[in-house]
Amino acid sequence: MENKTNYKAVISDKAYPVPIEMRPLWRISLIIISIAVVSGEKKYLDSKKVNILVWMLIRKRRWVEYENYILGRTNDIPLVSVDTATYKAVEFSIAKGFVLLKDGRVHLTDSGQVLQEILVKNEIMQDEMNFLDEVGKKLTDNKIKGLTGGLL
Repeated sequence: MENKTNYKAVISDKAYPVPIEMRPLWRISLIIISIAVVSGEKKYLDSKKVNILVWMLIRKRRWVEYENYILGRTNDIPLVSVDTATYKAVEFSIAKGFVLLKDGRVHLTDSGQVLQEILVKNEIMQDEMNFLDEVGKKLTDNKIKGLTGGLL
C-alpha cells in the first residue's frame, strides 16, 4: 500500500527578522567608524584591516581577547577570519558613495564622513568607537599577519 501525502506551500506576508549581523546598513556603519576612528586624518585604511576590525567589532564578547593580543598581553592568537558579508558591505558602501576603493585601500568620502558625524552626534555605536580608539589604532601589519597566519 502506497502512502501519498500532498503538501501545499504557504507564503506568508508576515515580517521575517533579519539578524543584525546581516543588515547592510549596520555593517556599513561599522566600516565607516573603523576608517574614521582608526585612520585619523588620512581617512583611509587597508581593506584587510577594515575586514579584521569589522570582524572584531561584531564579536563584542571577545573584545578582551582581541585587546590582550593586540596590546601584547598574550601571545595566544584569537580567531579572526575573512567575512564575505563585510566585503559585500564595502561594495554597498561604494555604490552608495560612502567610500571609494583605491589601491587596496578603503577611502572615506564626504558622504561617509557625514554618516560618521551622524553616528557620533546621536551617540550610536559609542562602545564600538571606544574599542576602536583604544585597540584599533594599535592593530599593526605584524599583528594582522599574526591573526591571519600570514594569509592576508
